[in-house]
Amino acid sequence: MKPPYNYGLSQEDALTEERALGLRAGDRLLCIASAGEVPLNLLARRDLTIEAVDTSPGQLALSRLKAAACRTLEPLEAAALLGFTDTSPEGRRRLFRRAAERLDDDDRRFWTVNGEAIDAGPIRAARFERYLGRFSPAVRTILGRRKLLGLFEQETLADRERYFDRRLSTGALKAVFKTAFHPALYRKRGIAEEGLRHVAEGGPGGFFYSRFRDFCTVTPAKTNYYLQFIFFGRVLFPEALPEYLGEEGLRRVRREHGRIAWRLASFQDVLKAGAPGAFNRFHLSNIGDWMGCDEYARLLELLRSRAVPPATAVSRYIHLDHPVPRSLDGRIVRMDGRGEELMRTDRFPFYHLVVMELR
Repeated sequence: MKPPYNYGLSQEDALTEERALGLRAGDRLLCIASAGEVPLNLLARRDLTIEAVDTSPGQLALSRLKAAACRTLEPLEAAALLGFTDTSPEGRRRLFRRAAERLDDDDRRFWTVNGEAIDAGPIRAARFERYLGRFSPAVRTILGRRKLLGLFEQETLADRERYFDRRLSTGALKAVFKTAFHPALYRKRGIAEEGLRHVAEGGPGGFFYSRFRDFCTVTPAKTNYYLQFIFFGRVLFPEALPEYLGEEGLRRVRREHGRIAWRLASFQDVLKAGAPGAFNRFHLSNIGDWMGCDEYARLLELLRSRAVPPATAVSRYIHLDHPVPRSLDGRIVRMDGRGEELMRTDRFPFYHLVVMELR
């Protein structure tokens, strides 16, 4: 089965984005949809108006399916349909038929064509998650399932760091990272080639491994759905499910779903078409990893021209830290210390975080 989209899970921790943006009731957020976690998790926590945009029809179909699951299913049912937890293909089809009542004709056709993704669990059918799934068994073998589960018993940050250093740190694991994220293998199998345009020689394996200790230690394993899903291919504890699949979060999404508009469009096109002040919060995801320097500079100039201060923007990056253009000195101010502080408690700390005030 050819993957119908690149990502099954958005790779940003919406709790970090919420704090970085300083979100308050009534804010108007323009964000990248990706796999839907950022807009859905934020709606599950805040009274916002959200425009979630993406240039990938598949990513938007997945995002809308997650929203439809919230509107029609109970939390554990939605988790099973989407692939956060296990169930049979037949069980997922039954759940999908209920959720599909909230989808439009185009989305129903998309999932009819991609029925194998429903059978597998849609978040498991993405290119990136399928690719990681090839290496997760090796990680579990190297570290040992018992040792991994022992991480879930560590209560404090200090306990988790000691446990990682004594029981989980290993050179063999570093070799797996180097192999999995070597450009020759990772390119076109784990990520679209455009996403590696700024990758350093040798690939991002070394960088990912350097952040792996933080991934295992900065937050409790029992409440980190990223960690559980990457290690075990599913979420082990219900309390770790994304905010939009928690009892209260799902109810809020069900009640407020009309406050998210899902649009097939580029971030730039939405900014160009919008009036100044239409949004006061901006979530750029890691769009800069997919852009050249001049293109990203033009994006920031456009962003500042549409923002009416005070406004805030956040972006992430792995491969290239784009500077703020000189033409925007004093008008877009990076809060680098704030970004570093927030990443200390991020559930998926494999990115750098850039917090920007628009003045």
